[in-house]
Amino acid sequence: MLVDNTEIQVYSLCMKIMKKNDGETNHDYALRVIKENIENLELKPGSMISEQEIASNLSISRTPVHEALQELAKTKIVEILPQRGSLVSLIDMQLVDEACFIRANIESAVTELACEMATQKDIDALEENIVLQEFYYKKENFEKFMEFDNAFHRSMYQITGRMLCYYTVQLMNIHHNRFRTLGLHSSNAPRIITEHHAILDAIKKKNVKKTREEFLHHINRVHIDATEIQQKYPAYFK
Repeated sequence: MLVDNTEIQVYSLCMKIMKKNDGETNHDYALRVIKENIENLELKPGSMISEQEIASNLSISRTPVHEALQELAKTKIVEILPQRGSLVSLIDMQLVDEACFIRANIESAVTELACEMATQKDIDALEENIVLQEFYYKKENFEKFMEFDNAFHRSMYQITGRMLCYYTVQLMNIHHNRFRTLGLHSSNAPRIITEHHAILDAIKKKNVKKTREEFLHHINRVHIDATEIQQKYPAYFK
């Protein structure tokens, strides 16, 4: 998406700065912080960001920030505009669909396997996760709700020992995650919780076919929600 100067809206940089993890390189730190701020819409679609400002906020040099933005540009979540900075891409529903396609095919298989492998301890942890989703929804803390939503799905990869698959899915899932964040603000959280309960109930019964069906119903809701969300936030979409 190329945009004329008159169409680019410049925002003052307002990022949530996370603590650097032990052993984390400056490149990985910059990538994680930028990616999470794009996903949670602190860096809004269509906004301009500068390497220098990010580097200053993270107390690192520009080089790892530049490298992180170049890496994100490969997934089309940001655009590098020479001599002007970097632009957070508008949400492209074709890329959201592609991210969902990748996730649906990989994660459905992983979730089926989790149904077969989950221990009672795993099931208890998933139940506790959903309780916390309900708690943070009632508190209207959507950031924490999303954290536990993501953790619910990550647990499937952890149960099955398929974390490389998880990291592969996450490379593209940033497009879907921005869309999911908007969905939370469109009162979709109760539906998400209900669908998580349905997935977990199927896992408890060791019903592999039902687990797959409930997961695919859950992930493919994006096509049902798209019109409502695009109408509510038209400025964020390509």
